Amino acid sequence: MPVNLFYIPYTFFMIIGLIILVVAIKLIKGNKATKKILIISIPILILFQFYFWNIEFNHYVKSYLFPNKTFECEYLEEFGDISIPLPERTVFTGKKDSCSPNYLTYVNVNGFKSFYQKELNTMKDKGKIQKYRYVERKDDFWTENKGYVVELPSGSKIDVFFQRREGESGLISIDYKTNK
Repeated sequence: MPVNLFYIPYTFFMIIGLIILVVAIKLIKGNKATKKILIISIPILILFQFYFWNIEFNHYVKSYLFPNKTFECEYLEEFGDISIPLPERTVFTGKKDSCSPNYLTYVNVNGFKSFYQKELNTMKDKGKIQKYRYVERKDDFWTENKGYVVELPSGSKIDVFFQRREGESGLISIDYKTNK
């Protein structure tokens, strides 16, 4: 299943582009140059298609080339000056036009815990958060469900949790709970 519906026309245009390239090279340079171009371009085309159509590979490549660094929510007034940092190799998996809190990460639970211990201490020292605590939840669905409950100066809370099933990459979920 494609990650994005725009990948269907991308695939079509890539194949058309490859055909045009091969025909142009064949007309200009001959068969020998065409074979060299095909030897180089077909694996590149396959790699791009694998990136487009395989969501796990897509996330894996994005985690190295285009990782997300922070969670920011422009729709919530209280989040105006707060950005929650994200560990290395973390990829956004939600909708871009909302405050979607779902991120895929390749760090383990110890990396998650030490990263947020350091970052939340820094945020507390700067006065952006009031306090935080580490919590481990019991859940039959996830093998690991651990994270931090962060309290903002207004009394609102943010849950930052790491969830992982056995043998899979982790999921970071960030949930804002208003103080009402």
